[in-house]
Amino acid sequence: MLVSPLAMMMAGFTFGIVHALDADHVMAVSVLSARKPGFLKTLKFCVSWALGHGGMLLVIGALFFGLGYQLPEGLQLMAEAGVGVLLIVIGVFCFWRIHKQNLHLKSHCHGDLVHTHWHKESHKVSHTESNQDQLDKNPAQTSHAPMMVGMLHGLAGSAPALALVPLFSQGQQSGVEQLFYVAAYLLVFSLGVLISMSLFGLGLGFAQKKLASFNTRLFQWSRYLVATCSVLIGGFWLSQVL
Repeated sequence: MLVSPLAMMMAGFTFGIVHALDADHVMAVSVLSARKPGFLKTLKFCVSWALGHGGMLLVIGALFFGLGYQLPEGLQLMAEAGVGVLLIVIGVFCFWRIHKQNLHLKSHCHGDLVHTHWHKESHKVSHTESNQDQLDKNPAQTSHAPMMVGMLHGLAGSAPALALVPLFSQGQQSGVEQLFYVAAYLLVFSLGVLISMSLFGLGLGFAQKKLASFNTRLFQWSRYLVATCSVLIGGFWLSQVL
């Protein structure tokens, strides 16, 4: 092998960190988090996306290297086109959800304690059951969406992630040892993606929280901006694939 396994692992980790911050990845996670804004929810969305992305890469890597299969070019093109369609769909759905919720923050004072939660413009929501509480009653509706989106991104972006895998077959290692290095490389790559996307989620959640507390109307407009960017980037992505 021309390059040492350690150097390959370091390169894979670096590629994973950079790969997570691709525009389509960042935009998809941003729009998903805008559907149910919140610090912990945003972080959960980012981690779920990264796990779906990494899981898909491991499956493709096992088929690509372990079983000797090759990912059909047509399937990869369909996945890349699906990313563009998905960005458009979740952007439009984000518009619809924001309009339907029409949320605003309202603060209540209880002595020295200030409590802030979400309200709808159209009617009053009780202090014990805010609109955000109602959204959280059925988390199964959106809990798997980030992971499914991550899996689609993993399928569409598998070529760059697996670009260095053939280098592991150029050495004198046995087949089992080569398979071990490939699995380790993909795990390290996925770890880089997970760490990078988690840090992005922390930053995004913090920004959402600060912006919501600073100016509710500005926060709402930021959600519209994210949805608009998702539709535009999705359209551009789709035009490049087709």
